[in-house]
Amino acid sequence: MRINRITTDIPKNKTKQSQDYNKININNNIRTKNNPTFKGGLDSFCLGVADLIENGGLAISFTFQDMLGTNLPRPIMGLRRNTKENKGEKNLKFAAKELVREMLTGPSMFLIPMGMLGVGKRIIGKTIDVPMKFIKSFGEIHAAQAINEAGEAISKQDFYKNTFAQIIKNAKSETEVSKETIETAANFAERLAKTAKDKVAQKETLSKLSNEFIGIVKNHAKDAAHTDFTTAVVTPNTSAPIKDTINYMMSYADDIVAKAQKQDVGKINEFIKNIANKKVIGRFAMNAAMYSAIMAFLQIIPRLYNKAEGKSNAGLKGLMKEETLKYKTLNETTAKNTEEKATKDKSNPSFGSAATITNTLTNTKGIIGKIAQTIEFEGCNVSFPLLLGIMGFGILIPRTLQAKDKYDREEILRRDLVTCATMCFAEKELRKGFSKLNETKSGLVLAAKDKGFEQQNLFKKIFDYLRPIKGVQVLSSEQIISKYSGIDKYKDGIKGFCEFIEGQGGNLSKVFSVTDEAKNIVQKLLAKEGKDIATADNTTIKDTLTKAIDSDDVKKLTDLFRDKNNPWVQKAKTLNARFTALSVLVLVPVFLGFLLPAINERATKKRIREEENQKNLNMKNNINTLSPEFFNQNQKTKNIFADMAKYTK
Repeated sequence: MRINRITTDIPKNKTKQSQDYNKININNNIRTKNNPTFKGGLDSFCLGVADLIENGGLAISFTFQDMLGTNLPRPIMGLRRNTKENKGEKNLKFAAKELVREMLTGPSMFLIPMGMLGVGKRIIGKTIDVPMKFIKSFGEIHAAQAINEAGEAISKQDFYKNTFAQIIKNAKSETEVSKETIETAANFAERLAKTAKDKVAQKETLSKLSNEFIGIVKNHAKDAAHTDFTTAVVTPNTSAPIKDTINYMMSYADDIVAKAQKQDVGKINEFIKNIANKKVIGRFAMNAAMYSAIMAFLQIIPRLYNKAEGKSNAGLKGLMKEETLKYKTLNETTAKNTEEKATKDKSNPSFGSAATITNTLTNTKGIIGKIAQTIEFEGCNVSFPLLLGIMGFGILIPRTLQAKDKYDREEILRRDLVTCATMCFAEKELRKGFSKLNETKSGLVLAAKDKGFEQQNLFKKIFDYLRPIKGVQVLSSEQIISKYSGIDKYKDGIKGFCEFIEGQGGNLSKVFSVTDEAKNIVQKLLAKEGKDIATADNTTIKDTLTKAIDSDDVKKLTDLFRDKNNPWVQKAKTLNARFTALSVLVLVPVFLGFLLPAINERATKKRIREEENQKNLNMKNNINTLSPEFFNQNQKTKNIFADMAKYTK
């Protein structure tokens, strides 16, 4: 058995309680008997894909769906467009149009902000990639304790300690920062500062600190069922996953704390406030610039793929006579350059001082603050509202305005409306639905639901499942680990774990039946009260385990959950990962890449056939409506010419 060494990282003057925090979530590599195996080839692949998507965010998820669902299959389908009508000839122009459109659209949405952030970090500083609320909150913490006991500007380690102290204080719901919290924060800061120049060691330390922080939250959470153990709260309105929070904190320290150390002691406080405000404004400007750059480039793409296609609509080749396939712009007017407007708006702020602008941008209750938060990037990842804006104003509108003809316009609306809806909504909703089915079958909690969810009416429950960014949310890998490992670290031990399962609508009987060893322990305790695990409800099992919380049986049971790769963690992660991989790699690509283009082609052919049939019917009706006098007069004309012919012979 291998136990991670933790005591050497703790100074001798640290208390036992501080050391206990560092023992939270230790991987003891305990292996239980009769554990089910979730490491098959296919499941391992699904877990790998799910972890990659989770770590990469929307950029990775969107790229997978974009490449497999549009970039690769649509040009292939384009080659086959109208091949029957063209005697088997490949439609190269239509394929070129599909290739240019799809290869430029998806990647540009993430490569543009990625490149701009890379340049911005070097020129402006690392805080350019830190959310505005965090810059403001860190600035307040920094300014509150800008000078150490020696009368000098605080170091990065001191800043880490002060910030960790606030985060841990909030995690423990303390009214004032306790001595134990300060000691734990100092320990965290010291370990993080030691790895400043070693990226590999820093990554390992970051993972350990995250696990230990999760243990602290778990140990103090008053509502285990609805508390996200992975979230760190810096200030009431500033929170994020603990790993992201620490990364933001280090970026702030590298940029602002380092500069503050070079200032005169008497001017440090003023310097911090001013530079933090300027960095917030700079971050907002970068968000606006990235959004504008994406939107501006998306306006150009229709021109590029129309040029690759040629003057005529290649999608109609073989369906109409060649002389009818002429380029006709439906609307010559185009939207004004979004980047130009955004630059104008941000270069002439109508607020006032830098502090006023900062408060306005970070105030989520105000309209301007809400808009500023809406366009907040997370690295190269866009927020959901921002994605909707890009889809609507960057893709749908310019493509529709620059359509070649009515058939092209109809295909754009049909194809891109469905594609945007699928990318933004369908994959998320399908995952939630699949998660719900697996929860019912396994008894495990696989998605987080708001308090009181089970008491809601059916309509409200369905609405919560359909909401893309709020309501019911599928648990991430980190959240699953935090919930299903180290259950003895819950505030009330195993009772807290049972309250989590019960409060989220899980089934304790099925949960403890995941392994035979756990099932036998629970069955043994229930049998003493004349109960059976197969028929016992959540309350009965929770009460039974709570009564025996200090017994050896319960200790054995909690030991089964100690490993972060225990069977419960593996099963929950696998169940969620299966559909993530299925939807991203199979369902969405097949639908968007092959079925949707085929539907478009068939719909256009049907439209043209109907128009031709209607045209023929109109001609026939026009002939039938001609008066008898017309035919009589026509006959008289024929007779006159016949008589004239006789005299010319």
